[in-house]
Amino acid sequence: MYTQSAYSQNESDALIGYTHRLRHGLAMSRDLKAIAERLKLIRAAVHGGMTQAAFGRLVGIEPQAINNYETALRRISIDQAIKVCAATGVSLDYIYRGVTSQLPAEIATNIQKKQREATRRA
Repeated sequence: MYTQSAYSQNESDALIGYTHRLRHGLAMSRDLKAIAERLKLIRAAVHGGMTQAAFGRLVGIEPQAINNYETALRRISIDQAIKVCAATGVSLDYIYRGVTSQLPAEIATNIQKKQREATRRA
């Protein structure tokens, strides 16, 4: 069911707003999944790959929280993302936007390897 906004003149206007919110929600879901995948890649690229528990100890985040972020159940907060950046050298731009230009060379190379491996498996 939809609710008609105060600005809409008829039901079709309200439906357009409702459809827009649905699309926005789908985009948010894709973004969350992309962030989760990048966090998995970071963990796999650091020190040759780590368990969630070991990675959590390295960055100072509870393993359950790491799992929630990597499975896209929760979006990583800025504060938690800064901890990941401080411990690994990756940038907030990579975590949230996928910008690779500021990644440390070793991590960038390891991430590229992991992505190629995943492409081969798919």
